Amino acid sequence: MPRSDKWKEEYLKEVGFFKKEYVMLSMLFNEFENGCESRKWRPKLLFIKEDIFVFENVSLLGYVMPHHQDTMTFEELKATVESLARFHAQSYIFEEKKSKQLGRPYRIWEHYSDYLQEPNVRLDWRNTGRNAVIDYLKVFSKYKSKPNFNRYVESILPTLFESAMELMKPSSEYRNAVVHRDLWTNNIFLKKENNSSCHALFVDFQTVIYTSPMLDLSSLIYFNTSRSDRDKWTEELIEIYYEVLSVELQDKGIDIVHIFNKTSITEAYKKSIVFGLTQAAIITPIIAMSKEKREELFCNPESAKQVNEVSRSQEFIDIAKEDKKYQIRITELFDEIVERFVFPKNDT
Repeated sequence: MPRSDKWKEEYLKEVGFFKKEYVMLSMLFNEFENGCESRKWRPKLLFIKEDIFVFENVSLLGYVMPHHQDTMTFEELKATVESLARFHAQSYIFEEKKSKQLGRPYRIWEHYSDYLQEPNVRLDWRNTGRNAVIDYLKVFSKYKSKPNFNRYVESILPTLFESAMELMKPSSEYRNAVVHRDLWTNNIFLKKENNSSCHALFVDFQTVIYTSPMLDLSSLIYFNTSRSDRDKWTEELIEIYYEVLSVELQDKGIDIVHIFNKTSITEAYKKSIVFGLTQAAIITPIIAMSKEKREELFCNPESAKQVNEVSRSQEFIDIAKEDKKYQIRITELFDEIVERFVFPKNDT
């Protein structure tokens, strides 16, 4: 828990994020296997109290965070997707084991629902982020000259963001898992060695929820790729996820078809795209700015209150005007929302 930043400390207490991670690390994740070496998906926890967590120093093992202003390579994404599948597999393994013990279907939601849902407080930051997307599109979108552009984005985007909120609830259609939900570069450690494949570890489980695991896969992809790369790689990454999930489950005698088949996992991914896109639209403009600018806006209590609760539109627009690389990355992400949901190609 931050000790020198009172604003951030109060925020974390109010939304319960630190408490959520404490419960995950001290209780539920004790029921999850972390694996060894290439099957490991998080750093080893050494010590925990309600206000302090101590982990092994994975940097000493050769792990580094990807640079926050860069997108990930295919090798890095592949490693991250493999670890993601191993993490999600633990939800199903635990539930299947518990179901056998109880002689009835068991779901994690039964005991952890208080900690595996989006808090109903401090939601202004999502609305502020959504409004920034709308304002940014009016300035930079390549579609801004289309008839009624402003009216369409102002009416359609709020509905999209609301539907994304609904997707964060447990799915009645697909098998749910504990979902990280915040897999951008600051929460991923990667280790690359000459004689072995890349490996990923996850940190910061403060925003976990219980829902379709495809929300993690879609947001991971949209956080960390360019438009051209996700167009090339998404199908293969879904295939990799499915294969690793299958292996992890099979190792415990569980047939993946009992959880997901290939058709349903592809369908679930497609339905999760609205979440991945809108979540990335809120977070990526912050990820892609310089560390200095991010600290200036989000680490000062006064400016943080402004950009989280009032408006961050002009800040993003100004950065995009000054930084061409930032402008390209953010505009192509936001324009994908327009292409998919505002002016879809099959719309006559």
